[in-house]
Amino acid sequence: MSWRWLLWLLPVYLIGLVVFAPARLLLWFIPAQSGIELSAISGTLWDGQASVSAPANQQLTLTFHQVQWQLQPWALFTGKAQLAFRVPSGNTVQGSGTATLGINGAVQLQGEFSGNLQEAIQTYQLPVPVTLNGDWSLNVQQFQLNDLADGHWCNELQARVVSRDTEVRFNQRWSDLGEFSTLLSCNAGNEIVADMAADNRLGLSFETVIGGTQQSPRIAISGSMRPTTQTPREVADMLVFLGRPDATGAYQFRFTL
Repeated sequence: MSWRWLLWLLPVYLIGLVVFAPARLLLWFIPAQSGIELSAISGTLWDGQASVSAPANQQLTLTFHQVQWQLQPWALFTGKAQLAFRVPSGNTVQGSGTATLGINGAVQLQGEFSGNLQEAIQTYQLPVPVTLNGDWSLNVQQFQLNDLADGHWCNELQARVVSRDTEVRFNQRWSDLGEFSTLLSCNAGNEIVADMAADNRLGLSFETVIGGTQQSPRIAISGSMRPTTQTPREVADMLVFLGRPDATGAYQFRFTL
């Protein structure tokens, strides 16, 4: 009789181990060389929560608090962790999406994210010399990186960033700049490329290339601004610091970070 009970209890015990597997087991799918760290971990592997930190460069670490996820069990049979996640309000970036992590360090991501423009500039120490206000949103249709540990930025990327109700402040006065849209892609050198067309109130267009490695990033920006009838006067007056306009009336700029 005892052997019969053992035969029943053994599968129940094994199922319990799987169902109540701790959330910390998700670390198996994150290479140590990637620099990604989980803290304040709670819940189970299937339904958990943690704070996620990742290095943006040698001086800046990005942290997302109380990130929640639900793991799809069937994906584990393919050697991948596929999960739906949510970054709650209270973070500089908030939103939700799906991610697939492979044991070999590969990652795929889709999602919708948003936040406040000036808060993101300050938190992530972006090189923006003026005070801005407005809301931004990021739609990631597809992001793929074949190895989190190799230092590259991407292998595939299709995304769009939109800034709405954008305002700039000069001398305690806010000027409306409207909406801006930027397309993100991945080039053959595994670099992230951001392209903005000139169909905005400033007549601003640019291409930004994020290259180098994640440990030692290199950012190159080139573009032009051709004021329109909708360009605020305060902005147009500042363009003299970019030099002289070309034959079309556009002010060219180029710099690296």
